[in-house]
Amino acid sequence: MTYRHLILYLVFFTGIVLSFQLVPSRWLETLTAQTTSDLLSAIGFSSTWAMQEGQAYVTLTGGARDVSADIIRECTGLHVFAILTGLVLPLRGGLWTRKMLSLAVSGSLLSLMNLTRLILTITLTAYDIPPFAWIFTNPTIETYHYPLSLIYGILGVAILVVIVSKWTLPELGDTLLAIPKALRAPTQNRT
Repeated sequence: MTYRHLILYLVFFTGIVLSFQLVPSRWLETLTAQTTSDLLSAIGFSSTWAMQEGQAYVTLTGGARDVSADIIRECTGLHVFAILTGLVLPLRGGLWTRKMLSLAVSGSLLSLMNLTRLILTITLTAYDIPPFAWIFTNPTIETYHYPLSLIYGILGVAILVVIVSKWTLPELGDTLLAIPKALRAPTQNRT
């Protein structure tokens, strides 16, 4: 990868990620709230979802405390999918069919990870589960939301990149591994 190619890759990456800001998300927020509530109910919890004044939310009752979680754009995984799309589409190598397959695979896995993150956040808040209950005596959604989102965000994206690189699009891994070398190239030419 040349320095010029890296700059073009980053420009396209940035454009793709920013273009996702134009995608309306209310439908995805609603789908995320409904799916989360349905999954919670399917595994035996008392959960409902609703829209109130255009805002989707999930409610879980019957635990140590009732929990109501607003589902906003950031809860849908759309931003993470934008990053994955920005990493995949501008690749120089790789057939477009493999790029689309990569996005389908990573989008499906991302949805699954995102739903488990939401379910875990809501249930940990609603129920006093050791060892967390020994640390947090009256947790709120934020108690679990931020650490779980950070862990899922970092590990989840890394896992998705590895899966895509190994199974469907090795050019992604090759490109990402070539970036440090391309960054060093302009400084090496000056010496």
